[in-house]
Amino acid sequence: MEYLVLSSLFFAFSNVLWKWIVSDYFPLQVIVKRSILTCFIGSIVLIFNYDNFIFYNTIGQAVFVNLTCVIGAFGLVFMIYAIKQSSLNTFIHYSLVGSAVTATYLYLVEDIVPKNYALGISCIASGFFIFLWKQRHNTKVVSFSTHRYLFAMALCFSATAIMQWYNLKTYDLVFLAVHQELVVLIVAGFMLYFLKQSPIPFFKLDYIPVMAFVVSIAIVSGMYGLKVTNPFVSSIISLSSSIFTMILAVVLLKEHFKWYYIVSLLTVLYGAWLLS
Repeated sequence: MEYLVLSSLFFAFSNVLWKWIVSDYFPLQVIVKRSILTCFIGSIVLIFNYDNFIFYNTIGQAVFVNLTCVIGAFGLVFMIYAIKQSSLNTFIHYSLVGSAVTATYLYLVEDIVPKNYALGISCIASGFFIFLWKQRHNTKVVSFSTHRYLFAMALCFSATAIMQWYNLKTYDLVFLAVHQELVVLIVAGFMLYFLKQSPIPFFKLDYIPVMAFVVSIAIVSGMYGLKVTNPFVSSIISLSSSIFTMILAVVLLKEHFKWYYIVSLLTVLYGAWLLS
């Protein structure tokens, strides 16, 4: 459990760094440079700690692992484009919607029945509605395309967490973490080339190496926590990342704080807690 909390804390710092850094660059530029660094860090850890180098047992498993990583990569792309165009408070409310998606899947498919399912889903929906309803008075209106990015991000990350849960029953967590980052690099690199955007000079001084280190710790600790629990427990613990992110956004990024953030966030958190 402590690994999931550690992962949530580091992901909260990562969210703030993403918001800070993408204000100066295109999202894909940041993703490519960060994934190069995380692949390098992960590869070193993999070489010294991975004993079994049989990567895939069957073609079907190879397809499933790679599909998992591709979905996760697109989730990250959607996330960064959304963060660039909206506040972190909007981002974390959409992130919490993923808990409802994960709980519904485990309920219907894996027969892991959450207590108070209907009430929990209702609370999540109510809190999310309160946030969006109050946001209509905001002077900085979030565009419809940003809402689409955020919704697609929530679906992709929920799907990735569930699929990685299955993968972790067979494969080493460090291998999967490095594999994920490598696919992120390939997908983002291809999109960067397709959109004719120049990459950030690798040796240019910025905060991306710091973010790569933070993300590496967050991913590995999150993978380990997911391995020893299940996707829904992981998503419940990761809710603390939303609280950390909101606090850091107000303190470090000086985002304007509104009291309805607390009301809507606590309503969603309570719904997620009921589902647990």
